Amino acid sequence: MTQEKQSTTTTFTVATYTDEAIAALSRRWGEPDWMRELRLESWRVFQETPRPTLQDEPWRRTDIRHLDLAAIAPTEAGGSLDDLPSDWAALMEDPDVGGTLLHVNAVTVHQALADELAAQGVIFAPMGQAVREHPDLLRRTFMTQAVVPADGYFAALHGALWRGGTFLYVPRNVEVPLPLRAVTWATSGQSTFTHTLVVVEPGGRVTFVDEYGSQTEEGMTMHNGVVELILHDGAQLDYVNLQDWGRHVYQFTHERALVGRDATLHWVLGGMGSKLTKSFLDATLAGPGATALMSGVYFADDRQHLDFDTQQNHLAPNTTSDLLYKGALRDQARTVWQGMIKVFPGAQKTDGYQANRNLVLNRGARADSIPGLEIEADDVRCTHGSTAGPIDPEQLFYLMSRGLREMEAKQIIVEGFFTPVLERIPLESVRRQLEEAIRAKSVRSP
Repeated sequence: MTQEKQSTTTTFTVATYTDEAIAALSRRWGEPDWMRELRLESWRVFQETPRPTLQDEPWRRTDIRHLDLAAIAPTEAGGSLDDLPSDWAALMEDPDVGGTLLHVNAVTVHQALADELAAQGVIFAPMGQAVREHPDLLRRTFMTQAVVPADGYFAALHGALWRGGTFLYVPRNVEVPLPLRAVTWATSGQSTFTHTLVVVEPGGRVTFVDEYGSQTEEGMTMHNGVVELILHDGAQLDYVNLQDWGRHVYQFTHERALVGRDATLHWVLGGMGSKLTKSFLDATLAGPGATALMSGVYFADDRQHLDFDTQQNHLAPNTTSDLLYKGALRDQARTVWQGMIKVFPGAQKTDGYQANRNLVLNRGARADSIPGLEIEADDVRCTHGSTAGPIDPEQLFYLMSRGLREMEAKQIIVEGFFTPVLERIPLESVRRQLEEAIRAKSVRSP
């Protein structure tokens, strides 16, 4: 019965869905009318939005002509803890977390939250469950305030076909003492459309680690994700987003944070996997005194293509943003970082900074780094910088003169390059994960 149901649902690919098919899926998943309407409106926007090309400025350095939407079928397949590699399965046993969710493809197979947090009104739940059980919270926040379908081709597609993901809600003045962790794992050939929504009410505090991964398989799959982070006045959120997708995955994400008065966001990105990634990451400082710290580490090898488009939007006065993205690349890989600090009229006393540093480990790799400023206020301090270059030969000579072999010396330099960002990650097990991934890429023979 299950196999027959799965074969029926996977006859639809992204290129062949219809209004009727989307409405039928929403009804079968037990969604309320408002969500079904949102899906259909998103599908309408998607059909009216041209597919991005190299002629579009945000996509000028990322070619998606090889992405075949006729081959992409949003998954409904489930799974179990047994589908995870042992190192990923061990994440569910970390004692230093206050709650865990494990999603395999589009289905949640493990869910836990400390009783004392649930008693205080904290919600940490699969997105589909949250839509059904907390409609008042979701209706006013899901793709209405942060990311909206009109944000782009893949945002609209996501709004129509999303399934799975995580909803985190922290009530007023509640402090979550231990990090919460969600893991999304995709099995063979499965495409995912997960949605993350975090709402932190005034005075709330929480750390959330959101991880994604899969094995490398033959063929082509896609992850089309949306992340929405909503911080009300005086809230504090540490959000860590890590992806280690297989090398057959095309990843497209729209991620946006809204930061209220005197609220503080620390947003950490880790990008190690995928065949191609194009991510839009925006922090909007909407209230006076808002602060956003954006940290990123990424390492591309073989023929990976990673493209990160960041925005620091200052809407209110006396706001602060600080971005530091560090990347390494080797072989025939290419990375792109495009950054913009935008200061809107009236956002006086803005303090904005962005920096992108790239370590290019051989001649065949290429790093594009494009910082930008757009300032419409006259009492601000905004600066930016970017670098791309090889390992410093003096550093290499110094380490080798102390008895290290060349490979060992390069490994130490690469690891040291990333250390300032890794030290910003609040969970030790996550730091170790990234350190091991970086080490594996830096010591691999060409």
